[in-house]
Amino acid sequence: MSGDPRRLTVDFMVVLRRLFVALCGIALSSVVVFISLRVLPGDIATTRLGIDATPEALAALRDEYGLDQSYFSQYVDWIGNAVRGDLGTSMVTGDDVGSEIISRLDVTMPLIIASSVLSVTLAVWLGRRTTLRRGQTSGVIADALSQIGGAVPTFVVGVFLITVFAVQLRLLPAGGFPTEGWRVPLDALRSLLLPLLCLAASQSSVLVRFARSHSLDYLASDAFRTARSVGRNSDAAMATARRLVLTPVLGVTALQIATLLTGAVVVESVFALPGIGSMLIRDIANRDLPKVQSTLLLVVVLVFLVRFVVDVIVDRLDPRRLS
Repeated sequence: MSGDPRRLTVDFMVVLRRLFVALCGIALSSVVVFISLRVLPGDIATTRLGIDATPEALAALRDEYGLDQSYFSQYVDWIGNAVRGDLGTSMVTGDDVGSEIISRLDVTMPLIIASSVLSVTLAVWLGRRTTLRRGQTSGVIADALSQIGGAVPTFVVGVFLITVFAVQLRLLPAGGFPTEGWRVPLDALRSLLLPLLCLAASQSSVLVRFARSHSLDYLASDAFRTARSVGRNSDAAMATARRLVLTPVLGVTALQIATLLTGAVVVESVFALPGIGSMLIRDIANRDLPKVQSTLLLVVVLVFLVRFVVDVIVDRLDPRRLS
């Protein structure tokens, strides 16, 4: 029973253990991010002053930015301020890093969340439908499209969508985002529709395979044969597998979050969206160290947070909990 105190205690301990693992992962990832950025060639001093700058000028600028301190001191200062909510100041613009990141999340987060919801919904539906029609034309076509979606690069899908829906049909904008942002919701939605479809196409093509695999397992199970024996048709009998199929799809989605963020970088570049990805590429080129490391830290936190939430949801959806 769901109200059993012993089960509630076990559930609480599982959540605490997952939370502890997530926090340890974030801490370790922050160290990796910090060290990785330090071993890259060049820094903000050489970028701003050029290769002909004198050693004295380079040393003075590094001292101004605190780059002459030990790595340990730099890491402690950075992570300590980040824990308090201070992500630092941009070395290039002098603006608050946290404010700049938040302004970009208005584009990136709706894009990632909407594409994830759409891809999971499509994967579960297509996985069950292609299983029931695996020998029919519709099933073969759907299966082929999922294979193609996984093979074609994301930027190619983006160019195709722009060519068809923006250039030829002129139904949607080819790129950009309204300067008023979400204060003009219709224009904002129209500008994100093609990027959303582009990102969801590549993600759902992977998820469909997992959904189809588990649907095939259910098709060969006693539960499906029992449902058919009591008079249900194939669609109605397969509908009961929704929970069984959704669980592994959500699990794979949690593992794909980092890849999804990488795909968002490509999509934002193709559609000229002012999101986290496009900002990160520019800041890396400028060697804006505080901004790059704080942006990557935020991405790491989001990845572990989403995986934590999805793991908790998957635990609740586990069919064995119903026994």
